[in-house]
Amino acid sequence: MSAPGQPDTLVRVDRVRRVYRRGGESLVVLDGLELEMERGGFFALMGPSGSGKTTLLNLIGGLDRPDDGEIYVEGEALGSLSNAALAAWRADKVGFIFQGFNLMPVLSAQQNVELPLLLTGLSRRERREHARHALDLVGLADRAKHRPRQLSGGQEQRVAIARALVSDPLLILADEPTGDLDRASADQVLGLLSKLSAEFGKTILMVTHDPRAAESANCIVHLDKGRLDSIERRAASRPS
Repeated sequence: MSAPGQPDTLVRVDRVRRVYRRGGESLVVLDGLELEMERGGFFALMGPSGSGKTTLLNLIGGLDRPDDGEIYVEGEALGSLSNAALAAWRADKVGFIFQGFNLMPVLSAQQNVELPLLLTGLSRRERREHARHALDLVGLADRAKHRPRQLSGGQEQRVAIARALVSDPLLILADEPTGDLDRASADQVLGLLSKLSAEFGKTILMVTHDPRAAESANCIVHLDKGRLDSIERRAASRPS
């Protein structure tokens, strides 16, 4: 099943509603949200706590399903996919970056980056080559054998970005990727994300509370109470 949209539209959120139920109470997190995102854009999702930012990120990434409405990626309705097909789609199309890095402490940087490739048919040598290339892209080829405890916070997040990139995903979804970093490390990560969008054509959706981080994006989407509040399209600025 496909949905109409502009030729360069990659993600279409069509009247999406998501409700969480706790006990006898219902909490509406997304309320009929409509949104389109073009291919190759760097989007920052902003809004107060509880506005639905992370929920929307999870829906677009196929980690959750809406109660009503539909998410389309490349014209394909994610709701039409079985759980197994959605998991396969997610592994192939989406790279995730989290605030807490989520690296395995007993593995080297290279081994952490290789993890998503274990689900593919690549040989051990091919997995290593892909991981080394991804680490090179984020400037950490010389840290391939280091374990997370031997890296700074900024370096850990760059390893996490390499892990998100290693399968050459269609989408990169980042949830507060600079939240645990100092300003200098955060600026390095934001500069890298900007480069991935501008030079490599990656479509990036980043949840952030930090207005300075949002300035790296070329489109800032503001949510409020589960609805679209405003969209600010701008020329992205790289941190200096």
